[in-house]
Amino acid sequence: MAFSEVHHIALTVSDMNRSLDFYCELLGFRKTLDMDLTEPAFGELFQLPGVTARAVILQQGKSRVGEIELLEFRGPGLKKPSGPKRPGDPGMLMLSFEVTQESLQEVSERLIARKIPVFCGPIELQLPGYGAIKALMLEDPDGALVELIELPAK
Repeated sequence: MAFSEVHHIALTVSDMNRSLDFYCELLGFRKTLDMDLTEPAFGELFQLPGVTARAVILQQGKSRVGEIELLEFRGPGLKKPSGPKRPGDPGMLMLSFEVTQESLQEVSERLIARKIPVFCGPIELQLPGYGAIKALMLEDPDGALVELIELPAK
């Protein structure tokens, strides 16, 4: 089998507007598609009959790979949110984005000015066989871990 790059990552969100503010206003994504998923096949895909959702596709750059899809589910049969994964839990741990148009320090200062909690950083990490990178970690509005990194100059 042959696969392409990761096309998109989908995140369930509890408040679409709050999540759009985080990913678009703070991280610089742009909304490219906003749709109501009401077709019965959508609920069938997730084994949630009768469930609908609002889905918003976010992109950076011109590529159609590496998109983020935000999904706000509505309807019967939805369980209480279980919370995001934590370090050490099996499954997806975090989203990681390379900062390219400004320094990680500038991004950190902007986040702090908006009162977005940053775990620490930016800190420098020495990666064996790769070199030094700078990184900081924060959470999106629903608690998903988001890592911002600054890679060494090429």
